[in-house]
Amino acid sequence: MRRLTQLLLWVGLSLPAHAIADVAAPLDGARMAFVLEDVARIPAVRVTRSARLSTLVSAPDGSHRLFVVDLDGAIMIIENGKVSPKPFLDIAKLRRARFLGKQGEEGLISVAFHPDFAHPGRPGFGKLYTFSTEAADASTPALPTRVGVPSHHHDVVIEWSVGLDDASVVDPGSAREVLRIVHPTDGHMAGHVAFNPTATQGDADYGMLYVSVGDGANTVDDRGIVDDWRLAQDKRVPLGKILRIDPLQRADKRYAIPPDNPFVGNPEALPEIWAYGLRNPQRFSWDTEGEHRMLIADIGQKQVEEINIGRRGANYGWGEREGIWMVTRADENVRGALAVDDTAAGFTPPALMYGHKVGIAITGGYVYRGKAIPALRGYYVFGDIASGRIFAADVAALVDGKPPPFFELPLEHRGQRQSLLQIVKGDRADLRFGLDDAGELYVLSKRDGTVRRLARSVATETPIHPVEPPIER
Repeated sequence: MRRLTQLLLWVGLSLPAHAIADVAAPLDGARMAFVLEDVARIPAVRVTRSARLSTLVSAPDGSHRLFVVDLDGAIMIIENGKVSPKPFLDIAKLRRARFLGKQGEEGLISVAFHPDFAHPGRPGFGKLYTFSTEAADASTPALPTRVGVPSHHHDVVIEWSVGLDDASVVDPGSAREVLRIVHPTDGHMAGHVAFNPTATQGDADYGMLYVSVGDGANTVDDRGIVDDWRLAQDKRVPLGKILRIDPLQRADKRYAIPPDNPFVGNPEALPEIWAYGLRNPQRFSWDTEGEHRMLIADIGQKQVEEINIGRRGANYGWGEREGIWMVTRADENVRGALAVDDTAAGFTPPALMYGHKVGIAITGGYVYRGKAIPALRGYYVFGDIASGRIFAADVAALVDGKPPPFFELPLEHRGQRQSLLQIVKGDRADLRFGLDDAGELYVLSKRDGTVRRLARSVATETPIHPVEPPIER
């Protein structure tokens, strides 16, 4: 804690004396490791590589089935520990002429089930939504980029319905395009789609679909300037944003704009925008207990990875800020000056951050509320995509601009202490997380197509201590 306090003082932040004790977490000093158990191996869509696992969710239907998304275009079901013999949905096959999924971030990225999925008679009955990349289609309306910024492909939200006679497959003729977004490059693209699981019928947030979208590109690669397009700060375009819509069709409209969205009625902003100033927000989730806060993981440039608390209308600063530092546009390797009084300037600072000696690409997870690992209850579990390091932070300690200590979870697999890199046998883990309807956590990788569960904790000799230094000077 002493080094954490020194760090906070150095970056211009402070904690009151009573708060320093409050953020001390039970994991500090605990002697335990966390067991990863293999659940199932997902068959590959492409014969040339393993399934590239991106998302795992449950449907709100009480079936306890797990729906696993492969970037290469399929959703498979795991039921009672067994993988379904045929895809729940094969978007690569059904949208063959349009689907893009050959490389990198392209493909079928995320899926979300409408909260009315299991309620006959309601508009969302049997409906689900996918987020994927497709070839640009000039004949279909799309949210635009700025004039002068290129068009590479479209990020597309599609509504599907399950078959009336067979809930184990999607009706292939049910596809209805909800939303298209013009995307300038093959980077920082479609992120995540999800409904707020804490909203109940009658709440303003019930049935509202949240959509995260990257800022479009790392412009250093071909333009030599950090965030040269500055699209995340431009409220006239959807890139670098969290969008929020009612995805159900209303008369001739493909979706509706929630009237409580923060920029409704603002002629200088898209009414779909819920929050902005994000670089590459690939994952977000809500705490299903406690304060029901939304947590957004945003991948940084070369300085800082960050977790942000989701707030209506918030500006998280990119590309004026990376973490709590000003962006140096001429050289991504140079950390800019420490920002002063960003709250007064209209920016919302991160609630947690780490530098690139800890990891280079953050991925969001979930606040653990399951029963299998009591020691993790109330911790937000997240990780680093490339290294596969898995971290946990006390969700109650997450406060804008006052990053708490966080911990790396030591892993055990098949009776041996191993890192995720060792488990997937690669030089990059490509880590993602999943959650089932009991609140248990799953670990995914684009490397070996295997779904694993954080199953339990076991005693070890080595104590757990906070990751230090989270931010290097």
